[in-house]
Amino acid sequence: MRGAVNPRRVLLTAATASVAVLAGMLPGTPSAASGPDGAVEIAYTCAFTTGSSGTDSADGAGPATVTEDATVTVQQTYPESAVADESFRPGALTVEVALGKDAAGAVLPAGSTSATGTASLTARVTQGPSGADAPWPGLRAAAAPATDGLDLTFTGDATEVTATAPGTVRFDAGRLDLALTGLAVPTAPPSDSTPGSGSTADGTGSGAAADAADSTNAADAADAGSTVSPAAGTATGGTTAACTPKDGQATLLGQVGVSAPNGSGQSATGAPTPTATGSAAPDPSSGTATATGPARTPAATSRRGTLEVVEPPHSGVSDCPPPLVGEPDQAVLDAVPRPEGVTPIVLPPDQRQAECTFLTGLSNVGKLKGAATVNGLDDHPAMTNVTQVGTWFGFQPDGSIFLELDSIVTLDLPPAKSTFLTFGFMPTTAVMTMKQLAPLTLIIAGSSGDDYITYTDVYGKLDLRLSDIKVNGTPLDVGSNCHTVKPLDLHLVGTDYTYKGHDGVTRPSDYNEIVGGPLHQDQLTIPPFTGCTAHGDDVDALLTASISGPDNSLNFVQGGLCIPSSRDYSHCDPEIPYPTPPHR
Repeated sequence: MRGAVNPRRVLLTAATASVAVLAGMLPGTPSAASGPDGAVEIAYTCAFTTGSSGTDSADGAGPATVTEDATVTVQQTYPESAVADESFRPGALTVEVALGKDAAGAVLPAGSTSATGTASLTARVTQGPSGADAPWPGLRAAAAPATDGLDLTFTGDATEVTATAPGTVRFDAGRLDLALTGLAVPTAPPSDSTPGSGSTADGTGSGAAADAADSTNAADAADAGSTVSPAAGTATGGTTAACTPKDGQATLLGQVGVSAPNGSGQSATGAPTPTATGSAAPDPSSGTATATGPARTPAATSRRGTLEVVEPPHSGVSDCPPPLVGEPDQAVLDAVPRPEGVTPIVLPPDQRQAECTFLTGLSNVGKLKGAATVNGLDDHPAMTNVTQVGTWFGFQPDGSIFLELDSIVTLDLPPAKSTFLTFGFMPTTAVMTMKQLAPLTLIIAGSSGDDYITYTDVYGKLDLRLSDIKVNGTPLDVGSNCHTVKPLDLHLVGTDYTYKGHDGVTRPSDYNEIVGGPLHQDQLTIPPFTGCTAHGDDVDALLTASISGPDNSLNFVQGGLCIPSSRDYSHCDPEIPYPTPPHR
């Protein structure tokens, strides 16, 4: 088997879900993170909002608030120095959140044996009397056991900061927002499934509440209303939390000395500019700091006095469209290697449930040496819809668990406008439109083990069309039928090395279907063009010569996955999150 997954920690996070997504590029690690390493432990108080599938009330009477303590450890590096009016970025961010056994039991839904989640840490950035709140969203954590307390390690990127005057810039830990998902883990397939049948023994399929009640595995404790097959495991529900540092403790994460543009190394008061440190130091008396988000499409800004902070964009969407209609590509499913004796369980159309997410990214064209933003977050990005259609469960020859989740995916990408230098010197703009010809086929497959990699694959066919082309500002009319002679062969891959020498820590390069991450296709071939005419002239050869060929790529990042059928699921409420765009 080429892929591997630990149902107890990772892939079963997907069993709640069947993944959504098209392509991804690794969000880059900050390039200016060269300061000393340091870990700061801070005591937080967290107000958890638990839902009807949680443990807040015996009668399941709606959401309730539970307050618990959490130990939060933040680790990050900082550049040793910076220059006024030039942006700098703190290093990669790691936030470990630890809940005791009683606290985890109080806030996670009943039946949870593990949990995963996303987080957002707000840093208070100050320089003298000036201050700005810099939100660092999109932090992701791999699933971790929850039976004896919960210890989740979130990782992600910080935002850039620009100081407009010399002096010391401080970074202090502020509010921490959590979105956790409880998971139940299977140990055996349902007792009433029949190998090779594609459904349960009575022919009614799998995934209904009755099947969940009859299953003889750990999923019995999970929410019976889940839409996912008991053989694959299920999400037990979600909980969100707003956490604040307790009073009377140090919250300093780091500080950076900012020098004047002339390189004098002196602050506005003439004092030497301090270098990065992990301990508290007196604040300078003047200066301004501006926090900006990672490279992304334009976002809303807020201004207080001399400070301007870029705010993360918001989707404003909290529900998914109806379940998709269709079936996966059977040829793709037939090519998946599986051990002998695995049990297939097909979800009938009337038992399939909707799931959805957002993704954004880049389409890189090798010949043009440029990248076009695809599904940008500044203009109503399209939603990716996912519907799980089946599960395979069994055992490898060594006794480890084999698990495969099959789904269909649809994404109507909006037209993407891009600007390139054709032949290396001629400014060219064009609108690129990619449309799928049938539902995409999503496969997550692997086995349990102590040292493994999880793979996610998305297959499909895309029709590529070009329009509204301008060369050096002059319109080039290519008509309404300018497209490739055959569809693009899509094969997007997401990999998770969380448990491959990473000690259970999710890196920015790791993809997890529940909390999102990067998916990509590194080798995408663009076929020749046809049907492209300009004022009666055939320009197929021109476009083929300048665009078509190998060495292209699709690079996207997926946000958290919303599963409306899993009550109070954290990636739906209050809104489905946007992902952090990849760095160019």
